[in-house]
Amino acid sequence: MKRSLFVLTSIIIYFLLSTGVVMSQSVIRGMIKDTGGKPIKFANVLLLNSFDSSLVKGMISDSSGKYSFENINKGEYFITASFTGMEQVFTKIRIISDKYQIDQGILYLRNTDIQLKEITVAVKKPMFEQKIDRMVINVKNSITNAGGSALDVLEKSPGVTVNRQDNAIALNGKSGVAVMINGKINYMPMDALVQLLSATPAGNIEKIELITSPPAKYDAAGNAGYINIVLINNPYAGVSGSYFLTAGYGKRESGAAGVTFNYRSGKINLYGSYAFNHDHYIQPLTGFTQFTRSGNIITNTSFSKRDATMQVQNLRIGLDYQPDTATIIGALIRGYNSRWSMIARNGAYIRKNNTLDTVISTINDPELNHWQNVMANLNFEHKFRHEKTLFFDVNYIYYKDNNPNNYSTNYYNNAKQLLYHEDLKSGKVTPINFRVFSSDYITPLSKKITMEAGAKISLSKFNNDVNVDNLKQGVWIADPAFSANYLLKENIGAAYTSFAMNLKSKISLTAGLRYEYTTSDLGTTETTHIVNRKYGELFPTFYFSKKFNEDNSINFSYGRRITRPTFNDLAPFTIFFSPKTFFAGNPALQPAIANTAQASYIFKNYNFTISYTYEVNTIDNFYFQTQRIDTVSNILYLSARNFKYEQYLAISFSLPFIVNKWWSMQNNINGNWRRVSTTYDLAPVLFQHFDYNFNSTQRFALTKDLSVELTGFYSSASYLGTALRKPLYLLDAGLQKKFASKKDIIRLTANDIFNSGSYYRFSENLPIKGTVVNQTFNFGLVAYKLTYTHNFGNRALKDKRERSTGAEDELKRVHN
Repeated sequence: MKRSLFVLTSIIIYFLLSTGVVMSQSVIRGMIKDTGGKPIKFANVLLLNSFDSSLVKGMISDSSGKYSFENINKGEYFITASFTGMEQVFTKIRIISDKYQIDQGILYLRNTDIQLKEITVAVKKPMFEQKIDRMVINVKNSITNAGGSALDVLEKSPGVTVNRQDNAIALNGKSGVAVMINGKINYMPMDALVQLLSATPAGNIEKIELITSPPAKYDAAGNAGYINIVLINNPYAGVSGSYFLTAGYGKRESGAAGVTFNYRSGKINLYGSYAFNHDHYIQPLTGFTQFTRSGNIITNTSFSKRDATMQVQNLRIGLDYQPDTATIIGALIRGYNSRWSMIARNGAYIRKNNTLDTVISTINDPELNHWQNVMANLNFEHKFRHEKTLFFDVNYIYYKDNNPNNYSTNYYNNAKQLLYHEDLKSGKVTPINFRVFSSDYITPLSKKITMEAGAKISLSKFNNDVNVDNLKQGVWIADPAFSANYLLKENIGAAYTSFAMNLKSKISLTAGLRYEYTTSDLGTTETTHIVNRKYGELFPTFYFSKKFNEDNSINFSYGRRITRPTFNDLAPFTIFFSPKTFFAGNPALQPAIANTAQASYIFKNYNFTISYTYEVNTIDNFYFQTQRIDTVSNILYLSARNFKYEQYLAISFSLPFIVNKWWSMQNNINGNWRRVSTTYDLAPVLFQHFDYNFNSTQRFALTKDLSVELTGFYSSASYLGTALRKPLYLLDAGLQKKFASKKDIIRLTANDIFNSGSYYRFSENLPIKGTVVNQTFNFGLVAYKLTYTHNFGNRALKDKRERSTGAEDELKRVHN
């Protein structure tokens, strides 16, 4: 294996170094000074497209007042420079050929006679930007997202599907997605991640990146790719930050508050944030199953009236120390405390041949799901001569989930006379530990070629202590069929290399190869090695991009990915959802391997993308999937399972329009074709389905400081696993007022106005004669909210540090 890697790497290097057609693009250089001839460091310098003033590149002048823009295509541009307390200046520039070296000379900034609190350059960023390996959604300052959460933003993002009942997130119809925050993957159970995202204020989000073709640097886990949520950082000298307050009401009350701060001085940058979120939900659920037993038609109609409250606190604090211009040492501590509690009144009516047979009434009081998390990161970055850079990262991550439940159940006959009473309690305590070590090295091999290489070790340990007790004559007695302590240890070692190059001035190419080796061992205190696997895989990646002119370009990518079973999907525990509906683990789950090819065409700001994925052993981890029905006990078991294979074909259109100076819109159309091959109760199942969704955002600038935004979304019927979800639609509206100081903003929003965007309806027609499963979930997310935001502190720009910790994949492995 080592020899094969060496040969492959040597071939790639030889190919790159022997390429004789490599050319560079133009470079613009200049200097910023005051009228006295003194260089101005940390001035804000932007390169704008002369056609629509859209941002091409931006930077901060260095300590000698110098700036430079590299790899600039032919065309006409504006350069603008600004600094607090000085007048903004513009200059026009034209690039007429490739390899053009432009010395723009000196731009002089003059002190203004008027004391300005802030100088702002209004730069229009497109809502969607297609890059070689990702789609970028610029969500900052969206009105309808104000007072909402990161999860709300994701639900309206093109190609993203959020399933709140299953605590699952899918991208282009594929559920194997990893979520990162500021480039750092969250190695948390998916239900905890969904709770975290639902409590992360949308007002703190700068952009969302949908990375459908991750490069070799990223872990190979997840067939769908990565969603990277980039929070707003304050790149200002001195003290700066913001705070917000939100109050709202839907079916019940909601509220949020938070603060971010940043302190930059000399060699030190201290930053942090805190947010608190409270939501009270009323959530009605219904279920229906029908099957044939001994010639009789058995139906089970159930309901659940859930009164749930969720409170989440997020805390983040970090420190960067820069002893010299080439070295940065950083530390980051982040944590959250999420408490979800619920009281539910459940019932079930069991009928035989349409005649009532049994009535079941259950009170679930209370159910608690309490997640706690602490993450600590130490990182080191050093830049050598000739643009070589070395990174080191060490991460320790700890999670703990406490999930107790109490059930009090009465059973009645068809005359509704009490037959017997049952008291049951269950508990699940789940501590999870990760230790992640990674290193990356970047070096240019020539003026045209850059190599990146790295290695990573991830050590994880997972405990799942599950107990189920029945009350017998006043004494709680453990049920051995459902009680056990499960332990999983998993280690993953990885190494990668990739090469980026320019083939002529308008062609870029990136090729990479990653190798991952996994050892996984699952057992209990009584039975060891229930799962004991060791396997290694190679994961190639390839990217090609060609820009024909300023308006036309194409991108192509290919990647191979793996989706490993999540820890809780493997552990064979059982959790009660209702007296006749259980969640169960599946230790027989196998990892899935997917190959994906994607192509996109960009014309101006319009984008068309098509992708195809073929995956074997697809893991269907949507928890409303029926694994089996026990026709004797009338119990429905839900769990993850492997499909034989799945095929995906996805197409998307991004269509922005500027109607006039006060009205603009962004439209997105997505279509997905899917074919599934699987089995149910040893019977083969093969089905295919096409679905589509459409979302549109309309923005109206009523005055300079008053604006309105409308967001609509429609999703056709679609399959999640073998369950068919009925169509969904949603409408949001928002009104925003900015005050003269520009530091205060008030937003009034109405989310999910018709209470239709969170009303899920599912149906399954299983390959067993007379068997039907239907379920509905209404999460009641309609809300009207008022949000006040205040920005404080200095606005003198300094360069900011953007990087990831290297722990980029572990948390998504834990799915509760």
